[in-house]
Amino acid sequence: MRSLALLIFSTILLAAVGTAGVIQPELEAALNASAPNEQIHVMIVMQEQGDSDWMMQNTADLDRRAAREFAVNYLSEIADRTQAEVKNYLASRQAAGQVRNLQSVFIVNMLHCYATPEVIRGLEKFSGIAEVAADPESYALLGAPSNSGGPVQVDGTDEIAWGVADVNAPAVWAMGYNGTGVLVGMIDCGVNYNHVDLADHMWNGGPQYPNHGYDFYYNDNNPIDDNGHGTHTAGTVGSDGTAGSQCGVAPNATIMAIKVLSSGGNGSPAQCISGINFAVAQGCDIFSMSLGWVYSVINATEKAQFRTACVNALAAGVIGAVAAGNEGQYGGGYAVPNNVRTPGTCPPPWLHPAQTLTGGLSCVVTCGATQSNHQIAAFSSHGPVTWSSISPYLDYPYNPGMGLMDPDVSAPGVEVKSCAWNNNTGYLQAGWSGTSMATPHVAGTLALMLNKNPNMTPRQLDSLLEITSLDLGNPGKDNTYGAGLINAAAAVSATPGGAPPSMTLDIIPSGSTIIPPGGGTLSYTANLTNNSSFPVYFQYWATFSQGSTVVAAFGPASRLASAGPGYLMSRSLTQTVAGSLAAGSWNYNVYVGQYPGTVWTTDSFPFTKSAVGNGGTYYSENTLTGWDDEPAALSSTPAKYELMSASPNPFNPTTTLSFVLPQAGQVKLSVFNVAGREVATLVNGYRAAGSHEVTFDASGLASGLYIYRLTSGNFDATGKMMLLK
Repeated sequence: MRSLALLIFSTILLAAVGTAGVIQPELEAALNASAPNEQIHVMIVMQEQGDSDWMMQNTADLDRRAAREFAVNYLSEIADRTQAEVKNYLASRQAAGQVRNLQSVFIVNMLHCYATPEVIRGLEKFSGIAEVAADPESYALLGAPSNSGGPVQVDGTDEIAWGVADVNAPAVWAMGYNGTGVLVGMIDCGVNYNHVDLADHMWNGGPQYPNHGYDFYYNDNNPIDDNGHGTHTAGTVGSDGTAGSQCGVAPNATIMAIKVLSSGGNGSPAQCISGINFAVAQGCDIFSMSLGWVYSVINATEKAQFRTACVNALAAGVIGAVAAGNEGQYGGGYAVPNNVRTPGTCPPPWLHPAQTLTGGLSCVVTCGATQSNHQIAAFSSHGPVTWSSISPYLDYPYNPGMGLMDPDVSAPGVEVKSCAWNNNTGYLQAGWSGTSMATPHVAGTLALMLNKNPNMTPRQLDSLLEITSLDLGNPGKDNTYGAGLINAAAAVSATPGGAPPSMTLDIIPSGSTIIPPGGGTLSYTANLTNNSSFPVYFQYWATFSQGSTVVAAFGPASRLASAGPGYLMSRSLTQTVAGSLAAGSWNYNVYVGQYPGTVWTTDSFPFTKSAVGNGGTYYSENTLTGWDDEPAALSSTPAKYELMSASPNPFNPTTTLSFVLPQAGQVKLSVFNVAGREVATLVNGYRAAGSHEVTFDASGLASGLYIYRLTSGNFDATGKMMLLK
């Protein structure tokens, strides 16, 4: 831990440095070209900054909320003490009309404002300033409407948006997790906090923030959306389907509106950093940021302060989902390592093993975008990125060097339906596309994970999110898909805490259980049944034991079991037994759960080692043989479309209609009378692959013959049922 004496010495040393050259060259050029009364937006970075390494050491053993309080208090003290003189100077000029929108930030020790050239040059006299840099506004959004965003409609159908289904969020709801108690800050164009899908779970900011957040673009406390982008992204996190469509991954998460952009999608990095500052100060667990700046627009000072903000947010226990950018198709104009937007370029809280070149960490999980067929969207930006020229970080060198891999994960980002900003019961039917649309799917999934275990750290959250993702690109993490397409069911299942899933394991030897002196192989069948109503991400490992003595450990292998009830995974497996294993009677034990300490189900069988021989070692972490490497291959995806007979049939007044989909897609299930008139629409929307059923209630219909029809893709099938009253 850094001593108090060292901190005091550092402060004195910094104060003595002076302010030579604090105005950066780009700003100097702008000042020379400006009229006397023109106001320029500037970022004023103070010399004394928080020691993030020291904060990390002091918050390592604290829960997230205690870590946030520690970091906020520490950083606020530095800002309050060092900014006071500069803030008073700028505030006095604000009263004179020479400064506007003055904002103080502690997550990075800085201020920002619009000021005249005279005021800006006056900053050179203050000894505590490290640099004053231009911070101009520019367009920062990352989601583009398709067909002008489509019509705003009131949608009465019971529909789950395709992206929500594609990340397996409904399976998490079945586990009992919907984001309750988790606060997500939407750093965007504001939020239509009156939309019925969001209104009852907006953040309560009390008298100080009566409109559920703050507007840092206009510097007032009404962050209402005047663009549409912010409400769309907020809906993907938290829409609860009140108006008809379930668009939110975490439908009961609390939403905070943090407006940092104008109605035209313009804003500056400093305004955005104010948004991060607010999210951390007000207790957000997660922030979702579907915006960013391309390399040719953002300067080195802005880029460095973004990373500092995200490093300090990590120390405060906050995790951020941030869009990678939509420049993927513009490789020539935005060549690697400059294809990802900042702050999506900031490193994650956890480095994947594929990231062999190491460097500093931050709170950012960078998000790419996939289509409904799981192919990467052409526009999705890709890495690697580098910080080799950005002081004080100077890490992740590229060419030579692998750089920093980006994105970290991918999520649905094409034709995403969500809440409308200008209709309190409407949705944008045609959907929007962009990594902006992918990012809130990730934020919503993080909210589900924290709903299950509120004490998860950003590092733990990111690692489980990446490990459980569906690998779609090159094996392991890559610079196109990242670690892969997120799987909310797998990520939440892998999150410790909550009630354990119900699983049953039965292992049956299928060959000789007598191992010769030189070693041999145990062959067996493992039958694992998932009795839970949701998919389960599990780990499978094995040991050798004699009595209470365990002398070997094998695994773990990590896999995804599809939803029950009674879903059976059966595998023919083998286990090598080394010749060096001692003679005698042994047990081969298999465990299913979360390795190494959480066991959900276990089984074993005895085997005999006839004598000690030569060959190999048995006391090691060996790979289990026989499991697929691809979790998706273990799902119970049906081979063809099917429409089952109504049950019961005849019926009065309800019956169940069941159908099977070999692939996800748009589905319509309707009921017609014998005259061909549609009397009920039971399903009209996106559904995941697998088995589905729906109840048809004919209480308001007359007795007689009815036709039910299912259409999905090129599949079209009908059936008959008889209502007898």
